[in-house]
Amino acid sequence: MSLVWKRALLVACIAPVAVPAVSAAEEAASQGSGSMVLDALVVSATRTETSVMESPVSVTVMGEKEIKRTNAVSIADVLRDVPGVSVDESSIPGMKRIKIRGEEARRGAVLIDGQEITDHTSYGAPILVDPALIERIEVVRGPHSVLYGSKAISGVINIITKKGGDKPFQGSAGASFMSATQGYAANALVQGTKDNWDYRLFVGRTEEGDRHTPDGDLPNSNSDNKSISGYAAYRTNGHKISLAVDRYELSSGSTTSPSTIGAAFSKFQLDMPTRDLQKVGATYDLDKPNDWIAKLHVDAYYQTIDRLFTQQVASGTAIPAAQAYDYSHRDQDTQATKGLTAQADWTPHKDHLLITGVQYLRDDLDKSMTRNGRSGVGLATVVSRYADMEAHTETISIYGEDTWKLPADFSVVAGARQYWINSALDSLQSNDNGYKTRSTSDAAPIFSGTLLYSGVPNTVLRGGFAQGYVYPTLVQAFTGSYFGASSTTRPNPDLKPETSNNWEFGMRHGSGGLTVDASMFRSVAKNYIASLSCAVVGTSGGQCAAGNATEGTYVNLDKAESTGMELTTEYRIDALGLTPYANGGWIRRKYFYRSASSGKTGVPTVSGRVGLRHERTLWDGATGYADLYMRGASRSDELSQGSTAAGTISITRVPAWRTFNASFGADMGGYHLGLDLINLTNLTYQTNPDEANQQGRSVIFNVRADF
Repeated sequence: MSLVWKRALLVACIAPVAVPAVSAAEEAASQGSGSMVLDALVVSATRTETSVMESPVSVTVMGEKEIKRTNAVSIADVLRDVPGVSVDESSIPGMKRIKIRGEEARRGAVLIDGQEITDHTSYGAPILVDPALIERIEVVRGPHSVLYGSKAISGVINIITKKGGDKPFQGSAGASFMSATQGYAANALVQGTKDNWDYRLFVGRTEEGDRHTPDGDLPNSNSDNKSISGYAAYRTNGHKISLAVDRYELSSGSTTSPSTIGAAFSKFQLDMPTRDLQKVGATYDLDKPNDWIAKLHVDAYYQTIDRLFTQQVASGTAIPAAQAYDYSHRDQDTQATKGLTAQADWTPHKDHLLITGVQYLRDDLDKSMTRNGRSGVGLATVVSRYADMEAHTETISIYGEDTWKLPADFSVVAGARQYWINSALDSLQSNDNGYKTRSTSDAAPIFSGTLLYSGVPNTVLRGGFAQGYVYPTLVQAFTGSYFGASSTTRPNPDLKPETSNNWEFGMRHGSGGLTVDASMFRSVAKNYIASLSCAVVGTSGGQCAAGNATEGTYVNLDKAESTGMELTTEYRIDALGLTPYANGGWIRRKYFYRSASSGKTGVPTVSGRVGLRHERTLWDGATGYADLYMRGASRSDELSQGSTAAGTISITRVPAWRTFNASFGADMGGYHLGLDLINLTNLTYQTNPDEANQQGRSVIFNVRADF
C-alpha cells in the first residue's frame, strides 16, 4: 500500500468523529472500592457468569480499558504480561500465537465469543482479531478440557467481541503507528441498540514492515492483517437470537537468523502469503424459562481456514555431499469446521448451580503438498513428490459441572466430560509411499474437582484436580509435512491421545487497595506428542523406515512434567494515585522419552513484569496515566534436532534479558491518546527460542475517538 493510501486510511478513520462521549464501561471500571480485578465477571471459568474471586480455576480478565491502554495491535501483545503466558512466533512475526504454562500453542483452546478456532497444524491457531474489536479477554490457565474439550489441555483464551452499544448509533475510530516496523494500524467501529435490535460493524487493517532490532532489520518479517466483522441480534421476552459474520486475511513473511545461512543452509526462504479465516456463527439464548432452569444456550458456526506456505531451502556447507539438496516446497490446504453446542444452566436447589451440555465438532481438511528440486552428490538426482489428501476428525461429547455451596463457607465444583472421537485419512493421491489411508477412534471420560473456602475475610482459597485430554491433529496422524529443513515429517496414525493429571492450589485476596492472586500447580502429561528425527526414533517408533534417518516423525513421549507458581499483585494508593504492581511466574518443565530426559524445553524458569502506575485527573472529564515498568525473564535453553546432519542434537540458548519501558496516555472525554516507549536501553534480546529478536528502542503511538 502506498504512503498516500496509508495516510488516507488514517484520516478516514478519525475524521468522522465529532461528538465525543465517555464510555460507561470505563466509568464503572474507575470507580468502586476493593479490587476491580477480582470483582470482574468471567464466563470462561465455569461456562456461566461468575466473579474472578469465586472462580475455581486460574483466570485473568482484561477489560476494554486495559486492552486500550496496552496500545497493542495484536492479541498476543495484549496478553504478553499475563502470568504463565508467552508468545510464539516460530519465525513468522505476523502470525503470533499464545503458549500457556510452557505448553505448545496448539495445546490451548482459542475461542471467539465461546466458539473454538480449530487449527490442524503443528503450531496452533494464531489470533487474528483486532484488539479494537474486543470487549474483554478471559485467559484460563491450566487444563479446562472438561468444559471446553480437546485442545484445552494448557488453558483457554476466550475473546469476547463488542456487540450493540448504549445508544441507537455510536462507534469509535482509531489509528496506531509502530516505529519498530514503520507500520500502522487503523480501525473503525459502528454499533448501536434500537428497540429490540443490537448491531455492530467493524473494519480494521494492520500493516507492518520488517522489524528493526538493535542488530539491524529482520529480513522478510513484514505482515499484513485485514479484518471485517458484522453482528446483529434481536431480543424479546427473555429470548435472544444473534448472527455474526467474520473475515480475517493475513499474509506474512518468515524471518531466518543470518547465522543460519552458511553452515546449515545456503538458502532458506519461507513465506505465508495466505492465512485467511471466514466464519458465520449463530446463537440462541433464553433466560430463566422456569424456576429449574436459569438459562438455555445454543450456538452453531461454520468456519473455513485457507492456508498457503511456500519455501525455498538448500543445504549449506556442513551437509555431507551425499545428503545435499535444493528444494522448493508448496503446502496449501483448506480446513472447514462445523460446530454446535447446546447448554442448560440448572438451579435444582438454592445451593446448586448445575450446567450440562452437548458439543459437536467436525473438521474437514483438504491438503496438497509438493516438493520439487534436486538432491544427492552434485544435486544430480531429480526430486518430484506430491501428496493430495482429504482427512477429517469428528468429536461428540457431553459434559456437566456442578457448583455446590456447602456449610462453613465451603464450595465444591465438580465436572466430567465424555468424548467420542473418530478421525480418518479419507482419500489419497500421491507418488510418495510414506502415506496410506487409515482411520482411528477413541472414547474417553475425564474429570475435574475443586474445593473453595471463603471463610477468611476478603479471601478465597482453593485446591483442585483436573484432567486434560488432546487428540492427535490431522497433520500429526495423517498428513505430516514436507516443511522445515530438508526432511519430511511423517505422520503417525498410531499416536495415542495425550492425557494429563493436574493439581493446583491458589489464593485470591482483595481489600483496602491490595490485590493478590497466587497459584501453585503441578502437571504430569502422558503420551505427549512431539516430532523427532528418525535417527533418534529408529524403525521401532512412528512411521520411520529403514534408510530414512534424515526424515522425522511424530511420536508419543513417555511424559512431560511441569511444576510452577504464578503471581499477580498490586497495591493501590488512592491518596497519591499510585499503584505499584508485579506479575509473573516460575516454572520447571521436563520431557521424558525412553531412557532419556531433558529440562531444556525452551521455557524460561522465571519471567514477569514489575512496575509503577500513576493515574490522576487532569481536568474535568480528563484523566492522565503513566506506567513505568520492567519486563524480563531468565535464561531459556531448548534441546532440538540439529539441521547439519541426521540425528544431530543441538541446543538453542536464549540469554536472560530485561527491558525498561514506559507508557503514557490520556482519556479526554471521548478521545484517547497513548504513547509507549519500548526497550529504552536498546537491548538485543529474544524472549524465548520461539520468538525472533525483538524490537530495539522504539515507540508506539495510538489515538482513538469514541462518538
